[in-house]
Amino acid sequence: MALTSRYTTMEASSSSSSSVKQPAAVVTSALRCWSYTKAERQHLFRVSRLFITLYYVYVSYYGLFVLDLNGVDHPTWGNLGSNWWWKCVSVWNLILQISYFIYCTVFIDFADSGPGKSWKKLRLQQNKKIRDFIFVSLVFPLTIYVCVMFWAICAVNKPLLFPNEMNNWVPDWYNHAVHTNPIVLTLFDMATTKYRLPKLIESTAGLFALSASYVTCLLYNKYTTGRWVYLIIGEVTESLTEVIIYFAVTAFIMPFMCLLIGHKMCSWFSSSQMKGKHKMS
Repeated sequence: MALTSRYTTMEASSSSSSSVKQPAAVVTSALRCWSYTKAERQHLFRVSRLFITLYYVYVSYYGLFVLDLNGVDHPTWGNLGSNWWWKCVSVWNLILQISYFIYCTVFIDFADSGPGKSWKKLRLQQNKKIRDFIFVSLVFPLTIYVCVMFWAICAVNKPLLFPNEMNNWVPDWYNHAVHTNPIVLTLFDMATTKYRLPKLIESTAGLFALSASYVTCLLYNKYTTGRWVYLIIGEVTESLTEVIIYFAVTAFIMPFMCLLIGHKMCSWFSSSQMKGKHKMS
């Protein structure tokens, strides 16, 4: 009887310890991703970017065909003209994200499959150079700027940026899909891709060209409708000088700071990957 009870106790304790170890084993196996070979990791990251691309395609489909923002009654904004959401910087950033990930998926990650694979493989290094320029110069700084600024302004005075009426049309998950998830997915892409940094002056020229295009869009909308797309611009600016200072700070200086952060982070991640290769060898 004593031996039987002792055996039963040992069996129970071993089963309980194994049940405790199961979650730890799952976490450990997930963390072993970085112990895979280089080819296995690259394949995993390629598949991950494919899912990110499909995710952005769905977000775009939902925004264009499900939300139907043309029918939004927005008394706070007034008449902003038809297709007014195309004038929002968040939508510009979403378009940039979609274009970037589709480009990476088609012309780099899966260049060895599908139609035109010989042409894409032949120009693979050139395609990577274009990818590096777009990500470092445009995707990263604009994403950081849009996400951080949106939630910072919402924390202070949300109606100035996202009027309360919009809650009746835009669900919370879609708001996070446009203003939260991009920064997470961008950082993931930065951590899993080795970028060759373009020259800072070239990155700055590309970013400032994009900023100038967006400022022109806002000014044109103000000229044609008499209203700013964002209420906050009318709240903080009254004279032409204040408008110039506002756009100089928000459209050029702050994105340029995000660009410098992106250059520094890409350089750090690239050096970390090189150190990891040396350790494995």
